[in-house]
Amino acid sequence: MNSTGLSQQLSTASVPIRERLPMWREVFGQAMVRLEIEPTRDVPFHAEGTLCALPGAAYASVSASPVRVARTRSLIAADPVEMLYLITADAALEIKQGGREHILAPGDSIFVRGGEVSIISCQKQSRFTNIAIALDDLRSRYSGADDLAMRVVPRQSDLLGLLHGYIDMLRLRAVAASTTTAALSAGHIRDLFSAIAASKSERGTVGEQSGVKAARLSAIKADIAARLCDPHLDAIGVAERGGISPRYVRRLFQEEGTNFSAYVLGQRLDRAHRLLLHPGDTGRTVTAIAYACGFGDLSYFSRTFRRRFGMAPSDLRGGGA
Repeated sequence: MNSTGLSQQLSTASVPIRERLPMWREVFGQAMVRLEIEPTRDVPFHAEGTLCALPGAAYASVSASPVRVARTRSLIAADPVEMLYLITADAALEIKQGGREHILAPGDSIFVRGGEVSIISCQKQSRFTNIAIALDDLRSRYSGADDLAMRVVPRQSDLLGLLHGYIDMLRLRAVAASTTTAALSAGHIRDLFSAIAASKSERGTVGEQSGVKAARLSAIKADIAARLCDPHLDAIGVAERGGISPRYVRRLFQEEGTNFSAYVLGQRLDRAHRLLLHPGDTGRTVTAIAYACGFGDLSYFSRTFRRRFGMAPSDLRGGGA
């Protein structure tokens, strides 16, 4: 694994159709993930996605036409580090490893061991998410690591949702590839991965891992952003939607050096500031913008806005309310 973080985006869109499969086989399959790749249906091959390698962890998000991928003995022998994979797709997958077969339902995940021969087939256009950590690393965190191959994690799993949400955040913001955040991002992925692995037998031991907390806080902030204009937004509602307690929500913000109310207020003020300066919102009054940002009290909005930005909202706008 690259110790500083390596993120690459690949696509066959600009490649002539007859050259797409050979290119994907060589660049993505052989050089990057060490898989044999074959189409499963007679349709033009297309694939695109992102692969990010981190210190002891990696993730890939790939959209592909119907495909069959195989991990062969020769490809296994070329890998210096054995990884354990957690694979998810939005279409059904047929998976074979260790003499066992499983049809994975869309949205469910399954552990696949990188050091054993495996075959994964999909008959539809689909998006795969493949998250991996080094098996030796997982062994140090979870005693049952060697028995995880072909174990299914249902899509309803709260921890699985947190892991996928965290990966989506890294992928969309491209933060994991930077040198300064690679180790931190990898550590969070390992924490969440380990928590999922241990969730059946050690459910009480995973709640305080830093990766789990980081993913929960990320999900909470996304929920806040989606409901920022609601004047009734509170920690109780956020907690109910996240399946956690209001006390835990408040504690996560306290550990970040703030509190729930201060964070929400800051987000609302920042949004109001952006709207007041946005050319497309010049026709809206300051009062309308305040209400659109979740403020139910105009005087409170003006007072807190002046405290944060050193001027009244109408002064920033350059006109009256």
